[in-house]
Amino acid sequence: MELAIDTSTNTAGVALARRGSLVAEATWRTEFRHTAELVATIEWLLGRAGGRPSALEAVAVAVGPGSFSGLRVGLSAAKGLAMSLGIPIVGVGTLAVEAYPFLGGRMPVCPLLDAGRGEIAAALFRETGGQPQEAQAPHLTTVERLCRTISEPTLFCGEHLPVVREDIVGRLGPLAAFPPASAMVRRPGHLAELGWRRLAHGDADDLAALQPVYLRAPAITEPRKP
Repeated sequence: MELAIDTSTNTAGVALARRGSLVAEATWRTEFRHTAELVATIEWLLGRAGGRPSALEAVAVAVGPGSFSGLRVGLSAAKGLAMSLGIPIVGVGTLAVEAYPFLGGRMPVCPLLDAGRGEIAAALFRETGGQPQEAQAPHLTTVERLCRTISEPTLFCGEHLPVVREDIVGRLGPLAAFPPASAMVRRPGHLAELGWRRLAHGDADDLAALQPVYLRAPAITEPRKP
């Protein structure tokens, strides 16, 4: 089986798949308790699927953008499993996972995540050969700046969409399309599918070189003087 891990935001998920076909998945609101909940959820999911860690043949992990702590937890767990089991690891962009279920139509897909400080993380994807292809790489922006770049009908999705949807509609009107709210949960099963598509072509990441995608540097302050 392949294991997929997504701890990019406070919506976390784990999935098990065989050659990209979903076996089991779990998605939950973690409130950034990734460290305490991730390993227990992996163990629970393996138990439900009747498997053991030794049955894992690959691991896919969402690499961001997302929260600094969440991404570190997920990537550390994925790397630990890949190293201990000697299996390949594949990193997949979080915004690509958001966009994946909505590709296949004529419209480009624009996934959105909250980036804090009044900004959003956004990208633009089109489908090419059944794969999400970046028409615009993940970047930090605001709703106002993003909408100024939209000149054709575009489908918006993502975890942060409900917060900014009204603003997008006000700025873009009929150029903005939206999926049903019930379809906008980021699923680890989609991460597993995307990971398998790379693995099937012999495309895996270097374990040591794989890093999270941070769109801004972490806030670091100088220590207080004694």
